[in-house]
Amino acid sequence: MPFSISRMIADGDQKVVALDWSYSNADGTLSNQHILEKPYGDTSFADVTEELAITWLEQQLANTPEEFDAAIAERKAAVEYEKTLAAYAPHPDGPPTPITVPVAESAGELSSSSSSE
Repeated sequence: MPFSISRMIADGDQKVVALDWSYSNADGTLSNQHILEKPYGDTSFADVTEELAITWLEQQLANTPEEFDAAIAERKAAVEYEKTLAAYAPHPDGPPTPITVPVAESAGELSSSSSSE
């Protein structure tokens, strides 16, 4: 099931008023909170299952699963592109050179000095 509900928000009358939801496919996940349209209906709080909440969500969301799939694909492509970016330092008399960031030594490799008193 591409949609899931992680949390339902209810008011003092035990009416579900908002849903924290996510949409997932093989390439990733989108998540958000949806405020349900009023009136919320007369469904007993005890009868509100995740399946019912997903039905409400699908009826009220402005986006289609195809649009969510496209958004996930776009984000995945952007992340893959960002991985290809590299920083270079300009030089007035030559081509740019890669900027390398020194890798910090791990805690186990740090040397410690002790002084005797």
